[in-house]
Parts: sequence; structure tokens; C-alpha cells
Amino acid sequence: MRRPIAPNTVAAPKTRRVDSAGMTGLELRASMPKRARLPRPSSRSGLAWLAVLLIIGAFLAVQVGRQVYANWEITQQAEQVRQQIASVEAQNQALERELAYLRSDAYISKEARRLQNLGRADEKVLIIPSGAEAPLPSTLRGPSEAPRPLLEQWLDLFFGS
Repeated sequence: MRRPIAPNTVAAPKTRRVDSAGMTGLELRASMPKRARLPRPSSRSGLAWLAVLLIIGAFLAVQVGRQVYANWEITQQAEQVRQQIASVEAQNQALERELAYLRSDAYISKEARRLQNLGRADEKVLIIPSGAEAPLPSTLRGPSEAPRPLLEQWLDLFFGS
């Protein structure tokens, strides 16, 4: 005999497993290893702390990135300044060499001879009066007429005029 069903309750239908070996031909085991899951925070305060830690971590990462970039930029500027210092030092050395030459006796005597027509004690000065020059011999003279332009020479060569 069947028992009567209470009026407020619903009878649960009979179910059978969909993946039973009879239907799919596969036997599934309940003992398959499960993947380990990360433990979830048990309350909202745990989620709040996690969010705070993530925000602080992101802030620190940005600050470290800025410092690294500033350090790199300062290094680049320092290298440029070093190169400028090296070029100025090279220019300074060249100017010091020129100054040493300008202060030397060789330069002073050279300029004195050039500007005031002075000579050394062992030099003999030869002064040629104007109008005393002799004309060059004809063998040393070049051709008296100027050469014809190159275009005319080519035209004569090809067209014979």
C-alpha cells in the first residue's frame, strides 16, 4: 500500500545519473583528484584588505618606475655634460698651445720681420729698386695669346672651321 502524500509537500521525482555507464559507455569515478583552489577571504573585510594591498602595490610600482626613469634621465644628462667637458678641455688645450706659440721668440721675431721689415743679425737684406727689373727671356715667357675657350676647340675638332 502506498502512503498518502502530505498536501503541502511535493514528491521528488526519481532521477538517475545521466552519465551512467549504461548510457555513455564510460565509467566515471568519483575519486578524480580535484584542483587546489585558493582560499577565498571569509568576509568582506578580507576583500577590502586585499583591495588596499593591491592599490598600495600599484602605487609603489608607479613610484619605483618614476625613480628609475628619473635616474636614467639624470645619467643621460651627466653623460652629455661629460662630453661637453671633454670638448671644452680639448679646445682649451689647443688655445694654450696657440698662446704658448704667440708668446715664443719665434713668433715675435717673425711678426717683427713681417710688420717692420726687420731682419736677423745673420740675414742679408736684398732690396730691388723699382724699374730695375729685367724682362724675362723669350724662352721663359709663356704664349702671349690666351688660349681659346674649350667650346670653340671642341667645335673646331668636330666640325672643322
